Amino acid sequence: MLYVFLFLSVLAAGFYTNAQTSYRSLSALWQFPAALAVCFFGLVLLFFLVTVVSCLFVNPKKILETPSGYFRFLLTQLCQILFFFAGVQVHVHGMEKLPKCGRFMLVSNHRSALDPLVFYYAMPDAELAFLSKKDLFSRFLIAQMMRELLCLPVDRENDREALKSILKAIQFLKDDKASIGVFPEGTRNKADDSLLPFRPGAFKIAQKANVPIVVCCLKNSRMIHRNMFRKHTDVYLDILRILPADSLASKSTIEISGQVRTIMEDGIKKQSGYEPEHKAII
Repeated sequence: MLYVFLFLSVLAAGFYTNAQTSYRSLSALWQFPAALAVCFFGLVLLFFLVTVVSCLFVNPKKILETPSGYFRFLLTQLCQILFFFAGVQVHVHGMEKLPKCGRFMLVSNHRSALDPLVFYYAMPDAELAFLSKKDLFSRFLIAQMMRELLCLPVDRENDREALKSILKAIQFLKDDKASIGVFPEGTRNKADDSLLPFRPGAFKIAQKANVPIVVCCLKNSRMIHRNMFRKHTDVYLDILRILPADSLASKSTIEISGQVRTIMEDGIKKQSGYEPEHKAII
């Protein structure tokens, strides 16, 4: 979308400058870039306005059964715009491991509130729906977007309500409506080289839905907030391993949790030891 905005801005700025000066005066040297900037930022603001207006028509308290391709498109473009202006570059390793067909459950370590946006940015075609804390569903724009993408609230203080979300996630996977994203630590971890205790119950989702688990590892996403709009930030996303669905059936959730934890810990050590070659998402 940014390239479309840039192309349209160049055309509009060119027509405007030609109409004003016909490129025969020195004033064209400043009029063209000025018009280009005005057009580009105007289109970006218009896109944000369209997003806000679209969210006004969404009930954030209503659980939806069908994902919205329109809102998924909006979110993908918003991630691209946000990361562009914030100076964020996402480097991905192991994208070829991602299942080409069928649903899956994605798990990752959790470093920042923006972690889901990293995945939406890097995996626009994965059709992810995250299990997220209940508080997020009371925030304007965030709540509407999450509902339209079939994200589900998890009430940490109410086990019965949390179970409802887990059962709904299993249903979405079985009905081929979305792949499910989970942060098994349950909350953001401020330490860069370790993991918080896992919540094994989340792995029951993959078992019951009979889908593979995609184990991922994030590095440096916590720096997005600190560096935003001030300096460049490199974020690293490694897709470490795929655990086939048939390998999960005979294991307990505690065993699956331990296996996933070991894979993530190895991935964190690898990321902290050196920066491997990654594919940059531009």
